[in-house]
Amino acid sequence: MLRYTSTINLPLSVKLILGFLVVAIPSVAVMGGISFYALRDLTNVNRQLQEISRSLEAVRDLEAEVAQAVMPLSEFVISGRKEAHQRFSLSMNEVRVQLGNCADAACHGTARQPSEMARSLVPYIEGIQDRATTLMSASQPGTGADKFHLLQEINQLGQEANRQLERMSSMLLSRVESLQWKSQEVDQRVRQMLLASMLLVLSVAIVTAYLISRRLIRPVRELLAGTSHVMKGDLAYRVPVVAKDEMGELAQSFNAMAQEIQEHRGHLESMVEAKTAELKQAQDSLLQSEKLASIGLLASGVAHELNNPLTSILMNINLLMEEVEDNPDLHKELKRISDDTIRCKRIIDDLRDFSRRHELEIHSCDLNEVVRKALGLISHQLKLHAIALVEDLYQRMPRVPCDSGRMQQVLMNVFVNAIQAMPGGGSLTVKTGVGDGHAQIAVQDTGIGIARAIRGNIFDPFFTTKSDGTGLGLSIVYRIMEEHGGSVKIDSATKEETGPGQAELPGTTVRLLLPLKGEPPAAGAR
Repeated sequence: MLRYTSTINLPLSVKLILGFLVVAIPSVAVMGGISFYALRDLTNVNRQLQEISRSLEAVRDLEAEVAQAVMPLSEFVISGRKEAHQRFSLSMNEVRVQLGNCADAACHGTARQPSEMARSLVPYIEGIQDRATTLMSASQPGTGADKFHLLQEINQLGQEANRQLERMSSMLLSRVESLQWKSQEVDQRVRQMLLASMLLVLSVAIVTAYLISRRLIRPVRELLAGTSHVMKGDLAYRVPVVAKDEMGELAQSFNAMAQEIQEHRGHLESMVEAKTAELKQAQDSLLQSEKLASIGLLASGVAHELNNPLTSILMNINLLMEEVEDNPDLHKELKRISDDTIRCKRIIDDLRDFSRRHELEIHSCDLNEVVRKALGLISHQLKLHAIALVEDLYQRMPRVPCDSGRMQQVLMNVFVNAIQAMPGGGSLTVKTGVGDGHAQIAVQDTGIGIARAIRGNIFDPFFTTKSDGTGLGLSIVYRIMEEHGGSVKIDSATKEETGPGQAELPGTTVRLLLPLKGEPPAAGAR
C-alpha cells in the first residue's frame, strides 16, 4: 500500500492518514466482529435462561395444582360433600391450563425434551380425571372398598405425575448449569479472541509504523548523509529524489542549495585565483619598479663619475692615433682601445638614459602610425637578416594617449631583440588591437625563444645573454611602459619545449598594453 501511495505521489500527510486507517479500520472491524459475536451468544444464553425460568415456574405451578386437585377427592371420600366435587373440577381445569402452558413450545423454546415430558403427563391427568369421575358417581359416599381403591389409584397417579414433574425440574436445572458453562465458555472465548485481536492489531500497527518510519527515515538519513558530504567539502554530492512529496521537495531544495553553494564556491575560487594573480603581478611589478629605481640611482652615480674620465681617455687616444699613423701596429692597438672606450661610453650613456626619468609628452596619438614609423627605421635591418615582415594593424584603432617618441624607443628595443633572436632569418609579425580597456601592440618573432630558467630575469637591468649587450633594453621598455600606466607581457617557447610533434612553433611574443583612459574604440570589426 505504501508503495502504491508513493507511486501516485501522495502528500506526506495523506500517507500518514492512510497508514493510520490501515491500523484503525481492521482494528474496528475485528473489535466489532468480536463484540457482535459475544453479544449474540450472550443474548442467546439470556433468552434460554428466560425460557427455563418460565418452564420452572410452569412446572412448579402444575405440581401445586396437581396436589391441590387430589386433596378434594380425599375429603369427598371421607365426608361425601358435593362442594369437594366442585373444587376438584375447578382444580382439574386449572391443571389442564397449566399442563397446556407447560407443554407449549413458547415455554421451552428450542429445548424440546421438557415439552415432550409435559405431554407425557396427560395420561396421568386423564387417569386421575376418569377415576375421580367414577369415584364421585357412586351413590353411597364413604362406603365400599372400591372408593378407597380408586382414591389409592388417584394418589398413585398424582405421585407419578409429581415424580415426572420433579424430573422435568431436574432437567431444567441441568440445562441452567449447561448454560452457565456455556456462558463461561463464551466469556473465555471472547477474552481469547480479544487478546488475539489485540495482538493482531498491535502487530499490524508495528508493521505499519515500521514501514511508514522506514519511508520517512530513509530520506532523512539520505539528507543527513548529504549534509555530511557537504560539510566535508564534497559539494558535488546530490541526494536522490525518490518521491514527489514533502520529503522529495526537501531533497530537491537540498540539491539546489548544494548546487548553488558549489557554483558560488567555484566563482569565489576563480575570483580568488584572479585576484591572487593580480596581486602577484602587482607585487612583481612593484618589486621590479623598486629594483629598477635602486639600480637607476646607482647607475646615475656611476655614469656621472665615469663619463668625464672616459671622455678624456677617448680624446687622448684620438690624438695619439694621429701621431702614430706611420706605425700600423701601434695604430691598430690604439684603434682597439678607442673602440672599447666608445663601447664603454655607450654603456654609460645607456645607464644615464636608464636612470633618468623623462617627462612624458602625452598627447593623443595614432598608435598604428607610431608602429609604422618604428618599422620604417628597422626596415633595412630586416632585409639584411632575411626577415619577412607581417603587418596586421587594426584599421579602426582609436587614438591612444601616449608619448609617441618614447613609444618608438620601446618598439625599437623590442624589434632589435626580435631581429637578434633570428640570426638565420625568419618572420616578424606586428599586430595592433583593442580589448579590456587597453590598446595592444603584439610583436611576434620565430626566433629561438627564451629559456624557461631565465624568463623571470629578462627585465632585470644588466641581465643579458648576448656577448655585446648591455642588458638594459627590456628594462628601459618596462620603465617606459610603466610610466605610461601600461604593462609588458612576454610569452615564449623554445624548440625543446615545442618539440617536433607540437603544433606550437618556437618564438617569442611581446605584448605592449596601453590604457585607453576612457576613450572608447570605434565600433565595428576590422
